[in-house]
Amino acid sequence: MTARPALLALVLGASPLLGCGSTPHTREPTSRECGASIHDVAWLSGSWRQDTAGNLTEEHWTPAAGGTLFGVSRTIVQGKTVFFEYMRIEARKDGLYFVAQPMGRPPSDFKMLRCNSNGVLFENPQHDYPQRIFYQRPSANRLTARIEGKKDGKEAGQSYEFFQM
Repeated sequence: MTARPALLALVLGASPLLGCGSTPHTREPTSRECGASIHDVAWLSGSWRQDTAGNLTEEHWTPAAGGTLFGVSRTIVQGKTVFFEYMRIEARKDGLYFVAQPMGRPPSDFKMLRCNSNGVLFENPQHDYPQRIFYQRPSANRLTARIEGKKDGKEAGQSYEFFQM
């Protein structure tokens, strides 16, 4: 697998995705120091909304408790729900996992690769698409998300910018 420059920078700690709030001379903790507890990603909790040109996407995340966060997402276009997804982040013996069930399909697991106080990267290189899922909370009322990986043999990605509801 060839790492894209943005992903390589992210893994090395140079990307703003996981470095927001840090100065260029300080480094956020590595995944060995972050990700042992579901509370390390509790900043994801809340209700989030992206409204662009009449298309509405919402994500709602429960507070961290019992080793899990639960999420649900939906996209509404011209007044109709065109996509939905059940999500959870769960603590396992070997780390945190993002578990996705788009359109109610069987679950797909993405293992946490790296996190810090306001960003997290999950990855599953064997998944069809996406292989990487990023979340970042750059400010109190803003959440960004990105999915990316190979799709039909080419690198692809989609970004979301949510605001607190």
